[in-house]
Amino acid sequence: MSVPSTKGVRRYPLPAVGWKVLVAGLLIRESFSFWTGHPYDFEIWVRTGAVVAHGVNPYISFWPPVSPVSFAFLQQTLPSAAYLPFWPLLLGGLYHFWEFAGGGDRFVLYFLLKQPPIIGDVVTAYLLFQVVRRWSGTVAAGLAALSFWSFFPYAIIVSSIWGQFDSLMVVVLLSLLLVQGPLERNLVNGVGIFVKYLTAIFLPLEFFRERGARRAWFLLALAIPLGLTILTFFAMGWGFHGIQASATSETHGGGGGMNYAFSLSFGSMPKVVSQIPYFYDIVGYLWVPAVIIGGWIAARWVRPGGPSAELRALMLVTTLFLLTRWGLNEQYMLYIFSLLLIDVLSFHPQRRQFLYAIIGLAFAFLLVNNTLGIWFPSPLGPGFQNYVSGIDNSPVLGTVRVFTLLGISLMMTVTLIQLIWVFFRDEPSPRPWFLPPFHRSSAGGELTAARHQPSGP
Repeated sequence: MSVPSTKGVRRYPLPAVGWKVLVAGLLIRESFSFWTGHPYDFEIWVRTGAVVAHGVNPYISFWPPVSPVSFAFLQQTLPSAAYLPFWPLLLGGLYHFWEFAGGGDRFVLYFLLKQPPIIGDVVTAYLLFQVVRRWSGTVAAGLAALSFWSFFPYAIIVSSIWGQFDSLMVVVLLSLLLVQGPLERNLVNGVGIFVKYLTAIFLPLEFFRERGARRAWFLLALAIPLGLTILTFFAMGWGFHGIQASATSETHGGGGGMNYAFSLSFGSMPKVVSQIPYFYDIVGYLWVPAVIIGGWIAARWVRPGGPSAELRALMLVTTLFLLTRWGLNEQYMLYIFSLLLIDVLSFHPQRRQFLYAIIGLAFAFLLVNNTLGIWFPSPLGPGFQNYVSGIDNSPVLGTVRVFTLLGISLMMTVTLIQLIWVFFRDEPSPRPWFLPPFHRSSAGGELTAARHQPSGP
């Protein structure tokens, strides 16, 4: 994905050590690319690619396995990728290229389908260097950001092992911090909406931060994905049947995940809450008023503020979205991780503990939800999927897994609420609510647990 123009913004040369780190991070990701994948999500990528490569509208039906490349859920149909046409078109193009040059080897196809998220991860690391180098004023801080993301296990799992493409959206998100003015920002927002909706959450911020007629610039961000979608459907000869259902599915969310939605999807809760009229319609779109209110609040910071205020605004709106979305899947956490990393290395080093704490919670959820990653070698054979299904359906291990996920999701919900408060109050050194107090030792500056001292002279 090309990075939007940043006219007037200096680009810093990447030192030789930085290029070596990027290459090392790329090689690590490529080593997992061709033999791993989530049996549900990545199988959907395979089927969507096959359908689009043969000129069929992917939105009109559920799709059967594709011989000889399907590897999971071989006895049932699956939906296509429920996004605007960017991702289905890219999958279709890669599948078509595989048919021409892949030699019929399904592992070559898996390798090709992993390249967009892997490239997105590498570009993310590079952009983190650019942003942190620019805002911190030091090469060392920029290289720290680049190295962190290049070797960040969570990002490696999501992009090169799981096969999710959210790293491309992180590239778009970071590009918002590099461009200048409402025209460029809304061009980037429009591209982001076309890729995966996410930057739509920043449109209220764009509206409230401007004055007068300049507020209309946010319409450009809506026109870009609308125009590209219509153009794609006409060029491919597809009817518009099915796209509305796909768009509704993605914007509404599917419940579960690591926020409050998990508890309302747990046990007998669905039967209880379903008795409330329009409950699922309302909670599915709680993120809309949340980002509108967040955009209105954050607009007051960015008008007189500089880079720190810009970052603070994006972090507030992003965290409000993560808290209120009906279902917070693991890949969505990449957005706040990247922003918090910039904040810690550029403006608030005391927030490092909070960054590590929220990463730890998300990592715990990812590992438990995916049964310690045993899902991911599923492309090698059906044994992995069968083994995990046995664990998940076990009356003992399955129950422990579900209750553990419930506990983590409740902890993450409270943590996201605290994080919103941190950004709202602009607290420089917050302590995660579930960790004991810490202080820096005067000698070595290391984090050590605070000990209670009796009062007195």
